[in-house]
Amino acid sequence: MPAVSSSASSLAAWFCPICRGVRSPQPGSCPRCGVALEPNWLALAASQPAINSRGIVWRLLVALVFGLPLITMVVIENGWGEHVVSDRMGEKEYLLVQMLVCVPIVVYAATPFYARMWHSLRTRRPTIDTLIGLGILAAFLYSFAAVVYVWWEVEPLAQDVRPDRFDSKLRGGVQQIAPYQEGYLDPFFASAALITLLALFGKWLELRARERSWAVLQKLMPLAPKTARVVLPDGRQEERDIARVQPGDRVRVHPGERIPVDGIIRDGISTIDEAMLTGEATRAERGPGGRVLAGSENGLRPITVEVIHAGAETLLDQVIGLINQAQARRAAFERTTDRLVAWYIPAILTIASITALVWSLAGPSDAKFTYAAVSAVAVLVVACPCAAGLATSAAVWVGMRRAAQAGLLFRDPVALESLAAVDTILFDKTGTLTEGKLKLIAVVPNTGVSEDEVLVAAAAIERGSEHPVGLAIVWEAFRRQVDIPIASDVERVIGQGIRGIVRGQPVSVGRLGFVQESGVHSDLMLGEALTFRHRGNSVVFVGEGTRCLGLIVMNDPLRPGTAEAIGRLRNEGLRIVLVTGDHAETAQGVAATVGIDDVVAEASPIQKVALVQKHKGDGHIVAMCGDGVNDAPALVAADIGIALGSGTGVAIGTAGLTLLRSDLSAILAARRLSQATVTTIRWNLIFAFAFNVLAIPIAAGLLVPLGGGLINSTWALAANGIGSLAVLLNSLWLNFRRLEICRPAGPS
Repeated sequence: MPAVSSSASSLAAWFCPICRGVRSPQPGSCPRCGVALEPNWLALAASQPAINSRGIVWRLLVALVFGLPLITMVVIENGWGEHVVSDRMGEKEYLLVQMLVCVPIVVYAATPFYARMWHSLRTRRPTIDTLIGLGILAAFLYSFAAVVYVWWEVEPLAQDVRPDRFDSKLRGGVQQIAPYQEGYLDPFFASAALITLLALFGKWLELRARERSWAVLQKLMPLAPKTARVVLPDGRQEERDIARVQPGDRVRVHPGERIPVDGIIRDGISTIDEAMLTGEATRAERGPGGRVLAGSENGLRPITVEVIHAGAETLLDQVIGLINQAQARRAAFERTTDRLVAWYIPAILTIASITALVWSLAGPSDAKFTYAAVSAVAVLVVACPCAAGLATSAAVWVGMRRAAQAGLLFRDPVALESLAAVDTILFDKTGTLTEGKLKLIAVVPNTGVSEDEVLVAAAAIERGSEHPVGLAIVWEAFRRQVDIPIASDVERVIGQGIRGIVRGQPVSVGRLGFVQESGVHSDLMLGEALTFRHRGNSVVFVGEGTRCLGLIVMNDPLRPGTAEAIGRLRNEGLRIVLVTGDHAETAQGVAATVGIDDVVAEASPIQKVALVQKHKGDGHIVAMCGDGVNDAPALVAADIGIALGSGTGVAIGTAGLTLLRSDLSAILAARRLSQATVTTIRWNLIFAFAFNVLAIPIAAGLLVPLGGGLINSTWALAANGIGSLAVLLNSLWLNFRRLEICRPAGPS
């Protein structure tokens, strides 16, 4: 697995979603295929305060401001049967106004499509943008030539196509044949504007669907400090950039600070909060010889750590690398569109060339060039699959808005598409199936002992502890208002327990092996402890002298409705797997409670990723549901990651779906909405190409031998507009489809 440095300079801020290995520090187009580079959210979060779609918005505004009046003018002029506009301002002036209004659109708004068109032609890797760019340029250049012919009466190749002869040549019942009417050529300026407007609108919808995730991912980069306090041989401390810290150095970490490196504690004892990497709610107590990870939080005491890994070699940076690596995935519908375009564009270019050749050879003797030029340009114009850019983005936009109303936030088209096909769901335990907060649920005394006696002995030893278990014990003693005696000779054994003298008697609190080593060997209550563990609880033994006084039972409660939600998912035919960093017995207990058969316990973040990849390698479509930074790599490695709204910002930012109410039953609702959206996208793609394909023979002049005419600007607008309108209406229909979607009743 490649490591990725946490420094902004080592991360390329932009990458190509199609060509592997194409990275750039600046936005732009891929040098291989010409597709617009997409943002690497982690790099941008480290180097920029914000990223937005301002550039595409300005171009879209220009296309709207100039394009809508132009399109309206052409529809009024040609669609009503009376030349209302040209009769009032003059035919020449009407053409000139169209051209002047179209210039800002073609020169400014459409420029991204020219750059991508050029790259794709140069590299022989066509995309939708290739045909869009060709269509815009062909429509504008032909129309510009028409304006020149009319204003300056330039002699074209067919000499009888002079403007002053149009009227006399075209009267007599065949006026509709040519794309010019009563003394002027009928240009395609409005078609160029409509193609640009629809293409930019589709790009804007796509950017809006992706843009929201960058802000949340900003939270990942600051987890590991950028500097470390290195202890020099003479005892002095020096602040160094993390890039200058080497294995073998020793760094000092003060209370409450995040640890900057992976290493081993050489001096000091403290509790370490590794929840962001392990996902477990309890702090781990560590002393000399204990391992610590970069990004984890030190407790209330200072420690000195010998560096094992720093910078790009730390576990946290491997997590970042996994997230960054997963960003290059593209939706299957996008890949399908790419495959369609791969043959569609060469076919259209071939048809346009054949059309021009046929009319130049077999057209009317006095207008061969005009018929050839008009037909070839018309083919390129009507063949532009503008609606293809809307096919996915419009459906996804509507689907995501409807999902948001139900408390479901999809991040991008990949997530929305993938959830429909999911057959396997992996669940984290702590904070996902459970609430992620340890609670003391029971004090179980031994025979002849009261609950208060057990609690007093344990609280006396634990008073002053910063460990979550000790704090819970002392708090329960205060709640019950019992007197807590003073303990002496208190000794803490990291990871095992604590012991001391209370009222003259040796008392030990901790794991079974620890209290046995402390001399407790009678009435150990092993049966009761096993029963509680099988229910998913953690058990603390309390011993006095040689006898076990009792048990203190800690529990991380299940979220309400978890068992019911898991049951509904299983009834849908989904395979459910529990994967957690917790101990095997506790994990098995929780799994048995909620009805999960497959359990993987004591799994690290990297092992969770490996498990996701294993299931994907077996041919399954995998979803991962988690709530912490430790789950982030698995969330992005899965076909779709599902985060709970109560989880960490990083989990929410990396997941494809966020459940705002932390209600696992919402996964089924999201899946049904995903399936409906996928069906809508399929129909959108059919509409996007069907109307264009049907219009191509007419644009090529098929109706002329049958007594019809060549396509004019109004019909060119209709050919481009009908497919786009069908796509938009079909996408909007998703709002009215009956779906079983839960509605948020309020904050969870």
